[in-house]
Amino acid sequence: MKQHRLIKPVKNYTAIDKFILKADKELSGFFKVSIEKPNINFISSRKEINRIWGMKTEKWFKAWLKNGNIYILDPEIYAKESNYRTKHFWQILKHEYSHLYYKKLTGINYPKWLNEGLACYFARQIRKKPSQEDSIKVFDYFRKSDWQIYDVGYFWVKLLIDVYGKNKIFKLLCLLNQNLNERKFGLIFNRVYEAKFTKNDLHCLYHLNNSKRH
Repeated sequence: MKQHRLIKPVKNYTAIDKFILKADKELSGFFKVSIEKPNINFISSRKEINRIWGMKTEKWFKAWLKNGNIYILDPEIYAKESNYRTKHFWQILKHEYSHLYYKKLTGINYPKWLNEGLACYFARQIRKKPSQEDSIKVFDYFRKSDWQIYDVGYFWVKLLIDVYGKNKIFKLLCLLNQNLNERKFGLIFNRVYEAKFTKNDLHCLYHLNNSKRH
């Protein structure tokens, strides 16, 4: 594994390495690709994040990817500098790691709701169920994102996996490519799930019993 480049030195190299090895096993098993191990850069403060981004950032913003590498708040100050508990650090690290696999398999980072939903799912970041009205905002999250995307994306990814299984959503991912647009995604979704990616059809899916299997 590449050496972690730390903005602030910490003592948990071993914990990070073990975690990444475990995450690799699960994520490579689903995405069926391998990735080059990223550098993991620990950010020492909220002030440092603001300096990097050139603006004041919200407390919920605590990690990101750039050029295939992960930037994340140092776990030693994670709770202080974000609105999350220290134990959530590992979920966020796996969330960002999942994005690298999504990009390797598809070559893109959208639809955003699908990418974020899968990252939440694999990081076991259980999100509250959105209202039916809010769930339909999935159509807004093809390339755009905001704080609600995590609830909406997680809901739809979990529902699709619970109802249709992981193989179907993997098949969906395999058909995505750099020429994807919203119209083409709708056609691919219909091909995989035999359901239209429309508000009417999603309204029906919304009410499906998640324990049902096809």
